[in-house]
Amino acid sequence: MDFWELLPHMLMLAAGLLFAIIGRRAARGELKPNQLVGVRTARTLASEEEWYRVHARAALPWTFAGAALVVLNAAVLLAATAGRLSRPASGLAFAASIVVLLTAAVLPLWSEREEARPRDSEADRLERGTLAAVLGFLAFILLVLGAGSGYLLGTGAIDPNAAVGVRVPETLASPEAWHRVNRPAGWAFLASSLVGGLACLWGAFALPRARYPGRVLAVALAITLLAFAVLAVYTSVLLGSL
Repeated sequence: MDFWELLPHMLMLAAGLLFAIIGRRAARGELKPNQLVGVRTARTLASEEEWYRVHARAALPWTFAGAALVVLNAAVLLAATAGRLSRPASGLAFAASIVVLLTAAVLPLWSEREEARPRDSEADRLERGTLAAVLGFLAFILLVLGAGSGYLLGTGAIDPNAAVGVRVPETLASPEAWHRVNRPAGWAFLASSLVGGLACLWGAFALPRARYPGRVLAVALAITLLAFAVLAVYTSVLLGSL
């Protein structure tokens, strides 16, 4: 496997280190309110007590998730160095990393308390509006660009190229190998894009009026990331069949 195929595992390893460091600082109460790292919402930034409460709950899952990401992706990179890493195994490891990262990211959002949120304040309305706009933009990208690209790949309308599709040396070696992988992968990409796009679209409409907006955001992102984790595994299986 080449550098670009291993790059996601390098990024996951770096994310694991970051989560572990932040988790340890949060556990010791050393992570002060800031605009850079941590759970930065209207409720946590409005109250230091709420900031430290949320981060105390997040400390343990963040630390364990960080350690799991480091161990898992370091093992993948070592296996690749030794020439013993298959693409299906790489895909499964990446999907597992997404699940771990997702779990660590959404748990603090799920633990929010309604009374801690300054509901109907200017900061609260701004936060809800911004998050809804981000989810709406993601929905547009997935439902229009993602689903459109998946349809074109699935129907075989896109030939080998340097921009769209599963682009690895094996698929770029011949049109036959390209379409053998990219046609089924295209339909899978279409399905993942529709699932993720509809989840984000639901979140964009539900979030401004939700009693617990953090949970709405967590559910929308969880569904989207899990859909693409399944896509990553399926694509790795297709590549392993070449």
